[in-house]
Amino acid sequence: MMSARNRSLIVLAVLIAALLMSRGYAQSKEVEKDYLQRMIELVVEANPTLQSQRNLIMEIETVPEPVRGPDLALGLKTGAAVESMDTGWERRVLPTGSIELTIPLYSAVKKRKIALDRLTIQKDLAKAWQDYYRLKNSVTSDLLTRVDKIISLKNELDSQKKLLSLLERNLEALKKQVEAGVARPSDLWAISERIMTTETKIRNLSSTLETLKRETAVNLAGTRWPDLLKMLAFEAA
Repeated sequence: MMSARNRSLIVLAVLIAALLMSRGYAQSKEVEKDYLQRMIELVVEANPTLQSQRNLIMEIETVPEPVRGPDLALGLKTGAAVESMDTGWERRVLPTGSIELTIPLYSAVKKRKIALDRLTIQKDLAKAWQDYYRLKNSVTSDLLTRVDKIISLKNELDSQKKLLSLLERNLEALKKQVEAGVARPSDLWAISERIMTTETKIRNLSSTLETLKRETAVNLAGTRWPDLLKMLAFEAA
């Protein structure tokens, strides 16, 4: 059976690891605002959905605005006239023609169409901008949620690594006690089992963390995903 002293060492290691976890989480939550802002700006610029929406807005903005031109009506009249010759009995046919220009004082139908066309363009542009801001907020919220999860996993991973280090030191100390005859060899089993469990957690957390980083970068940053992936390592820029 494990001695009370050895049990106390294991409990102490767990408590220290828990304390380090809470302190590390609090510190990691203080990610510099400018660094996080850079990630947001990169995603807003490179996200394929937002790019497509911005292109749509540009297309609408470049549509020529309906302009009312002069309401002119141009007409051509043609005909023929018979002209008597000096001899009195000869006749000849001469072509005739005239151009008529009509300027209506008012065209209610045309003015209404121009006004409706202009209103349609304005409505389309307003809706396109609304959709853009809605998509931008959604993409930004998705990024922040993923970043928060990445920070949480990273803190948990760091705490497990620190716990593993403490357990390994305790195991070495316990081995010396066994060699000195102070502790029994069976006392090594519990702490060895805890070390193996911690190593498994570290491997699983590392895999989950790297997968989440890559998914976040690829899904949100389009062709610039390698840049975002580097930033998600939270290394000093």
